[in-house]
Amino acid sequence: MRLVYTADLHGYLAGYQRLCELAVQYTAQAAIVGGDLLPHGISINAAIQTQCDFIEQALKPLLEQFRAVHPEIAVYLLPGNDDWAAAIETLATLEEAGLIHLLHERVFALTENLWLAGYACVPITPFSIKDYERHDEGDTPAYSFAMAYTSAGGRPVKTSLDAILRLPSIGEGLAALAQQSDPARTIYVCHTPPYSTSLDAMLNKHVGSRALRTFIAQRQPLLTLHGHIHEAPHISGRFAERLGTTWCVNPGHERTRFSAVTIDTDNIADTLCHTLYGYLTD
Repeated sequence: MRLVYTADLHGYLAGYQRLCELAVQYTAQAAIVGGDLLPHGISINAAIQTQCDFIEQALKPLLEQFRAVHPEIAVYLLPGNDDWAAAIETLATLEEAGLIHLLHERVFALTENLWLAGYACVPITPFSIKDYERHDEGDTPAYSFAMAYTSAGGRPVKTSLDAILRLPSIGEGLAALAQQSDPARTIYVCHTPPYSTSLDAMLNKHVGSRALRTFIAQRQPLLTLHGHIHEAPHISGRFAERLGTTWCVNPGHERTRFSAVTIDTDNIADTLCHTLYGYLTD
């Protein structure tokens, strides 16, 4: 099955347009965005409305036009840690209209023996939006929660580390997801990359999920698709890495250049190609 994938568009409408164009050029059956779908708000009070406005005024018309011309290409969207859950509820209206499929904590059958699953949550960060942050394996980072919010009830509400720790962890969330399909024949779209790989590299540390790396080692999915750490491919020099038999991919994100990958699941190693870096090389 042919797929096109990108992540971290952050409300960049031209990036959505480029992904749709790439899907057509590649004759893909699915176009996937793996997290951080929506724009940043200037202030905390206007942030959710800013994301909802983008959905209604920009993204919906684009997807309506794309669906009308290319109904054969399915669009799958996964939230990320910069997306408010209240805005994702608005995004659900696009799913009701048949324009997209929302991936978080859900599994879709792509073919008779191939599935697509999604998990949006990332390890705890120093940033304010906490709707899609969860406890990971190991020690909890000592970040301040003074400006930490979730969007319960449709508006920003102060939250705490204790509240996050009461929610299912990343490991628990992935274990629940694995019950819905055969992991060996499933593509997992996880906004966080696995820990200590080419895909989660920052300048002086790795910030991916330890629980996700454990999950991949134990379950050996067919393919995992990530984002979150924009600079990782530039820093590490790689946009894909193999963990056991599993290919893991993070296309990265650059403000001035569109980053995406094309993949044929029948032959991942030979078909995986980045829009900027080309085919895999060792």
